[in-house]
Amino acid sequence: MPDTNCCRSCSADERARVIDILGKPVRIKDYVCSPDGRTYRKKPEKNSVYLSVCPTSLCRGHCAFCVATHTNENRRLNIEAFAGVMKRLKEQDLIHAVKITGGEPFDDVGLLNEVIGVLFDTFGFGLTVSISTNAMRLERLHEVKDLSYVETIHVSRHHYDDAVNRAIFGGADVPSGAKLKEIVSAVSFKDLFVFNCMLLKDHINSPEDAHRMLDFAIETGVPKVGFMTCMPVNAYAQQQTIPFESVLNEDDPALLFTRAFYDYEFCHCRDGVYVSPNGSLIEFYGRCTKMDDPGYSRGLVYDADNHLKLGFSGAVIV
Repeated sequence: MPDTNCCRSCSADERARVIDILGKPVRIKDYVCSPDGRTYRKKPEKNSVYLSVCPTSLCRGHCAFCVATHTNENRRLNIEAFAGVMKRLKEQDLIHAVKITGGEPFDDVGLLNEVIGVLFDTFGFGLTVSISTNAMRLERLHEVKDLSYVETIHVSRHHYDDAVNRAIFGGADVPSGAKLKEIVSAVSFKDLFVFNCMLLKDHINSPEDAHRMLDFAIETGVPKVGFMTCMPVNAYAQQQTIPFESVLNEDDPALLFTRAFYDYEFCHCRDGVYVSPNGSLIEFYGRCTKMDDPGYSRGLVYDADNHLKLGFSGAVIV
């Protein structure tokens, strides 16, 4: 078990640095995640940050573990205001990667395309852009502008059984495994897709269930699955939280662990490869992110309320 209080190259009071972001002093993470939880390296002098963009706040899912499960507001990003802020961030050379999330980005593909267009027009096609989706309208994937330049589509899929998965989404009309297979098969570059699976005590909660989920992904054509420890955002999530280590077991002969990353006491993850009974290979990772506030920002958020913020619930910058 890593010693999260130990750091040979930067002490706790050196974990952050203050930089100027659009005229405001902001404390940001100033170290690279550790492979062993003990030795941390400082970031280069030119430090950049991760940006999340929410084109809309609306999500038609009703997942009981979600922090936004009771939110049905339909705020939408103003593309002109967004473009102006992105231009200012580009002038400061601050952004190295962007995740488009929400809400549900595919709820308005036109707006999604406008956001993608602004990002690539502003930062260039070398920018790493990913999209997170609940898959309810993923059949419109072919309408996405510059799809071949998008790094990853993270698809929320919390169970291999269609009926159980639909129940986890609160009965929402999420696509079946067969429909997902059809969508994936229409894209030539299959490494675009990743399943994000929330671990819940009543559902995916054992190595055997993890195997079934990975086999389901192989059958669907998705080459990677992320297993997430549920953040205790409400009473249901607290009751359902299960550490990914109890599902992705080091003693499991079907799993080969390749690397790990630790962010002190705030987050840790492990990558690996699964070998199915018929010899097929698929990548996986486990991730646990805690709710503790480290006292500095790990990233920025441009929200559907047209504000740039320090994280999803942090202070407004502009």
